[in-house]
Amino acid sequence: MTGAWAILKKDFGSHCRSWVGVLSTTAFLLIAGIFFTVFLFAYSQVSLEAARQSYEGIEGLNLTVFVLGTFLSNLAIILLFLAPLFSMRSLAEERRIGTLELLYTYPLSDLEIVLGKYLALLAKFGLIILPTLSYLVVLWILGATLDLGVFFAGLLGLVLLAATFLGIGLFFSSFTDNQMLAAGLTFASLAGFWVGEWFTSFLPSPWDSRIAVLSPFVHFRDFSLGIIDVKDFAYFLCTIGFFFYLTLRSVETRSWKG
Repeated sequence: MTGAWAILKKDFGSHCRSWVGVLSTTAFLLIAGIFFTVFLFAYSQVSLEAARQSYEGIEGLNLTVFVLGTFLSNLAIILLFLAPLFSMRSLAEERRIGTLELLYTYPLSDLEIVLGKYLALLAKFGLIILPTLSYLVVLWILGATLDLGVFFAGLLGLVLLAATFLGIGLFFSSFTDNQMLAAGLTFASLAGFWVGEWFTSFLPSPWDSRIAVLSPFVHFRDFSLGIIDVKDFAYFLCTIGFFFYLTLRSVETRSWKG
């Protein structure tokens, strides 16, 4: 899979040098920092007020869930906008400027091309999410007691959610040379999952739960609470595999047209 590795390095390097990469990374880290600060101050105020008023149940106030869990849940919403931005250029831009056809002339299989593109998207996500781990250091300096198991379960859920979103984005980028169209279709699909989850509350049982279970946000929720369920894990892996397969088939259609 040396070809996939070469494509990964090329795409990741190009992303780091592009204005899209710089601006999206800066914007993400700025918004993430604001969210973390707001949730941390909110927790401080709630805990101080509860202690001052001697509220019962204050011992159950969990900083990990209140701050980090809510923080990760809000990052999931940011991914609605970030995933289309990251994935829109993957294959659409290559097709527009003609470099995708050039890739086809190299000794690369379709699997290596798609895998390399997908791994590059995951590397882009890793670039923006790794700095947020520094917030654990901030909380440690402040003397907070954390449940790292809950946090890393939520982080795992966020990674799986991002991998799913990026897989969907790569698929839409595979059959058009218009990157804005690819981004729009990706965002519409992801927003559809998000909004669709709300509408299921108006459906009669058991249709509400049967339709809601199709949303990746439903399966991410347990992760954000520190719960790792096999069915949630399987959902993400199957969804990622399904869209990877569709992207591979989309790339292979060039040989049919030829």
